Amino acid sequence: MSLILNEKYINANNSYKLFITNRLLKLYPIYYVVLFLIIIVSCFYIFFSGHADGSTSLAYYIKYYNTMGLGSLIFLFFTNIFIFFQDAVMFLGLNTKNGHLFFTTDFKLTKPGLYNFLFIPQAWSISLELMFYLIAPFIVRRNIKVIAALILVSLSVRVFLVLHGLKEDPWNYRFFPNELVFFLLGNVAYKVYTKIKNMPINKWIPISFFLIIVLFTLIYALIPGHIKHYFYTLLFFSFLPFIFLATKKWKTDSYIGELSYPIYICHLFIAAIISHVFVGYDKEILNIFIIIAILIFSYVLNELIVKKIERFRQNRVKTPKDGKLYKAIVTK
Repeated sequence: MSLILNEKYINANNSYKLFITNRLLKLYPIYYVVLFLIIIVSCFYIFFSGHADGSTSLAYYIKYYNTMGLGSLIFLFFTNIFIFFQDAVMFLGLNTKNGHLFFTTDFKLTKPGLYNFLFIPQAWSISLELMFYLIAPFIVRRNIKVIAALILVSLSVRVFLVLHGLKEDPWNYRFFPNELVFFLLGNVAYKVYTKIKNMPINKWIPISFFLIIVLFTLIYALIPGHIKHYFYTLLFFSFLPFIFLATKKWKTDSYIGELSYPIYICHLFIAAIISHVFVGYDKEILNIFIIIAILIFSYVLNELIVKKIERFRQNRVKTPKDGKLYKAIVTK
């Protein structure tokens, strides 16, 4: 976001409306396609099985709608349609006696878990992303002192919550003030990148940093202790400017980036379908089927929907008079 706001949405393209609408166009079409398919498949499943056994989000609505107040239904419909506040669902529970939503410090202890009413439950992270988009144009162009102050505030909130016993999911994972620090560290990485991009750096140095992160990622689960999390985070953001320097022109990397969002949005849906169709298969074989199906489905989404919308998005951005835009950011 720092890269595209500072190098793409500038001059004639320096429009908050253009930036926000282009971000929404990147996220919502694929989300709505998958949401529509989930609802259709859920209807067929419930119709042919003859019962709502709680295996789908639609089944939860059928089971609990009589115990839900109008406000609760409106909130859940809104967040499923517009994505915003799906992260907030993880801080709420449903009181089936009065139909109202209530605040909880541990969503895992509520019954029914309100997250079961989300048709695409992993989209809670997209809600955080959307909130950052709304404020990003007012932050990422600030000087390093402002960014450092905001990082300190975000970290202070995290420490405050930990000291008061709120250190587990969702507080350490989905609470936007806590997560803001990671967006801000990305901004710091961009600022470092602008300083080093024209320096005569040996090409093997950035590649070495990239390989170190890949290796650390592969062996992460084998490393004991909790300190590894903080070390990995620090190392990743320290190396990020150099990693981008090494990979920004990699076409394969860019294509994988294009597929990442379709994969993320559809993977639970496809996994659920494959698991129901191939009941009784060996787990390892089933996982292979699931991965292949997710990749195929994501490829189809990308080819039939994403690329067409992408052309429309980029046509809305005016090309500078010199005709040059960074290739690394033109499709972001």
